[in-house]
Amino acid sequence: MEEVEEDEAVYSSFSITPSRSDSDEVTQVAPDIAVCPQCLHDREMQPHRLQYPFINCTHCGPRFSIIRDLPYDRKQTTMSAFAMCPNCRREYTTVDDRRFHAQPVACNHCGPFYYVTYNKVEITDCFELLELFARLLREGEVIAAKGIGGYHLICDVTNEGVVSRLREIKQRDSKPFAVMFRSLDSLKIYTEVNAAEESCLLSWRRPIVLLKQKQTLAADINRNMQTLGCMLPYMPVHYDWFAALDTPALVMTSGNLSDYPIAITSEEAEEQLSDKVPLLLHHNRPIHNRVDDSVLQVCGGQPCLIRRSRGYVPEPFFAGVTVEGILAFGAEKVNMFALGKGDTILQSQYIGDLKNWETFSFYKESLDRFQHLFRFTPSMLVCDLHPDYLSSLKAVCLSRQIGLPVLRVQHHYAHAVACLCEYGLHEKVVALVFDGTGLGDDGKVWGG
Repeated sequence: MEEVEEDEAVYSSFSITPSRSDSDEVTQVAPDIAVCPQCLHDREMQPHRLQYPFINCTHCGPRFSIIRDLPYDRKQTTMSAFAMCPNCRREYTTVDDRRFHAQPVACNHCGPFYYVTYNKVEITDCFELLELFARLLREGEVIAAKGIGGYHLICDVTNEGVVSRLREIKQRDSKPFAVMFRSLDSLKIYTEVNAAEESCLLSWRRPIVLLKQKQTLAADINRNMQTLGCMLPYMPVHYDWFAALDTPALVMTSGNLSDYPIAITSEEAEEQLSDKVPLLLHHNRPIHNRVDDSVLQVCGGQPCLIRRSRGYVPEPFFAGVTVEGILAFGAEKVNMFALGKGDTILQSQYIGDLKNWETFSFYKESLDRFQHLFRFTPSMLVCDLHPDYLSSLKAVCLSRQIGLPVLRVQHHYAHAVACLCEYGLHEKVVALVFDGTGLGDDGKVWGG
């Protein structure tokens, strides 16, 4: 960064000029941001935004999930389908307004809305929708609802029977479910929370945080485990749900069947879930980039990410060395890929296990979108040593198309180097990698 001293000057105006799209520099794209306190206040006071479920400003709201291209202008997002009303347009163009050039700005008169078809009747009134949603949850039903980065499956944490039924719907035998508490005070009744964990829970990223459980909810949420994945509300509509219910928390798990990517369109949700849940709560703001909830655990006072997605992606890492042109394809399980631009690493959102066609299609789609969004041209292709990983096969396929060789890296070695990069270490080390099995340099199976 270059610093230049300038004489003090007095300016009489401020303007935002039309964006340029001809630069190859790294343009950072903001992650999706939890609703801010000011917007929660506004939706109780502003006539055109009373209870509006998609309220946002320059301090909060969707970002990565709605962006299609750079520069980050409204026409380059999925909000381009919604023409601003005079009130929103005035805020958008008023320099001292909190919504000045807030690209997703909208209100009840001009923006996206929730809707359902229930008993063959379409409902769009927000108060009627809320009443129906709350009634079904109180009656012990599982509901699917579209959020920022995809659909969630939702039920009451205190109802053992409905949590067990959720396992059947998800086709998930034992993997624990995440829980959204109505407030930090409610969360503290059921879990132990230290200052670092509390800071993560309340941050604008709103991740799922693994906490030590001290009081039992429905046993089937996390059977035989001492930790509970907890988060707090991050969309305006989440606050409405809890205002209409008396439960301390809701199970909030990704809206998809096991091994599928999280559903983002009404068609995907209906195909997977319509015969399994009585209500699918849709909205008409398209999700361009699907993003699951992020998961972390605080270790030694530091947040350690287990699943990096909503609220973090596509925020870059700074490598401290040149990584220009490197395209790293990731592994077979819990896949993420990464691009190198200058000295920054742009890591994808959590993709999942590349063992079925739907998830692999999501992987290929995201790979193309990241390269387009960040104007990336690969000069080095890097994949896992295992030749049968679908990510490795994708690397070989691209290699043939563009004529670049493929560098194959042993799985455990890649983990060790990732740790060195994370902590800025450049010397020789002895690394112990505990990561299950991987193909070794000798062609045999190596364990971790």
